[in-house]
Amino acid sequence: EKIKSTLNTGVIHVLLLLYTVICLYPVYFSLISSLKKNEDIFATPFELPTRLYWQNYMTAFELGNIFRYFLNTLLLAGCTVILSALVGALAAYVLAKFRFRFQGTVLIYFVSGLMIPINIFGRFHWNDNYPVLILLFTAFSIPMTVFILTGFTKSIPTELEEAAVMDGCGAFRTFWHIVFPLTMPAIATASTFNFIQTWNNLLFPLIFIKNKNLSTISVGLLSFFGERTTDYGAITAA
Repeated sequence: EKIKSTLNTGVIHVLLLLYTVICLYPVYFSLISSLKKNEDIFATPFELPTRLYWQNYMTAFELGNIFRYFLNTLLLAGCTVILSALVGALAAYVLAKFRFRFQGTVLIYFVSGLMIPINIFGRFHWNDNYPVLILLFTAFSIPMTVFILTGFTKSIPTELEEAAVMDGCGAFRTFWHIVFPLTMPAIATASTFNFIQTWNNLLFPLIFIKNKNLSTISVGLLSFFGERTTDYGAITAA
């Protein structure tokens, strides 16, 4: 039995190692490609560069303005994560700990996606407006956040809240001082999904940002794709 368990563990470790290599290979490929010229990428795509071509990084930072795009994306993603965590945690607390009519309907409404027609923002000509963009990202992040946090909040013992109420805490103080800190692991999980989703989003910045100085990384990378040529070395560097 012990030998069988050891073999099973060994097989699992080998499979996980292979999966890790598969996941890390695109990073390796991007790294070596970022140090090659375009012709070298096509001639020897899988080999290490014989001569390091640092000009790709200069192009990415100077001509591609990638550092500004990085900061812009970090601002949008950071604000979205904070706002969606606060709103999602409050909504999850109400849905998990309070009893009221149409509670299930409200939960379905949140989880279904808060279908906001994005064309309404275009009608108001709200271009190059970060607060509007953050609200849009937040609206699309809340369903996942509420879904994760509601189940986690239900698992928090009710006795903790009752003890807080006996000490004179109202509903909001109970949430802020008791429930919110205990939901941090779930908030971290939801925030990771929301950050990646916001960071990689191309559609919203492409539609609502016209000023190049306000662009995000996903839009900035498009500038390396020309009509007839594409600078793959600079793209991988960026």
